Amino acid sequence: MEIEIRSANEATISGYVNVVERRSRVLRRIGAPPFREVVRSGTFQKALDKGGTVGLMLNHERRLCDTDGGLELREDNVGLYAKATVTDAETVQAAKEGKLTGWSFGFRCLKDSWNSEDGMEVRTLDDIDLNEVSILTKTPAYTATSVEVRDDEPMREQRSFVEEMNIIDRTAKAPQRLDFSLEEAELEILSMKG
Repeated sequence: MEIEIRSANEATISGYVNVVERRSRVLRRIGAPPFREVVRSGTFQKALDKGGTVGLMLNHERRLCDTDGGLELREDNVGLYAKATVTDAETVQAAKEGKLTGWSFGFRCLKDSWNSEDGMEVRTLDDIDLNEVSILTKTPAYTATSVEVRDDEPMREQRSFVEEMNIIDRTAKAPQRLDFSLEEAELEILSMKG
């Protein structure tokens, strides 16, 4: 995620929402074993080609803009790339304070497949309806990029890829408890980060 603070009340945010063919963190479903998720190459482009409006949200909760006005989305050989100019005061302030942690996406699964790799179930998404992409202040399910901030100073990296991979490794070794509340899950993730 690249963040350019353009003024006191505007930031341009861009980067990869998801890198295709890469496993997510360990995810949990109520009453089922933990799993990882992978988005197959071409899945996002297929969703975008359907022509529906895709929203840009903050933490999957509040709409900031959409593809009809301000949000650009495309899939390339890396993954789903997004770029938007945001004027929402809370989001711009979080960008200034280095509190943006990455991206996520909301979707409805139309076709997937499951297999087992290294003792872990892996869900591969083959066809989806893409509803929204989110800028996060929480821990993302996929960690393929670093968070960077650019203002009047040179670009400075907030979190390195190596640190992200260490977080994934610690998350994968976390206790396999399935009854987390949202608050407990966030606290567990924060405690694993150290």
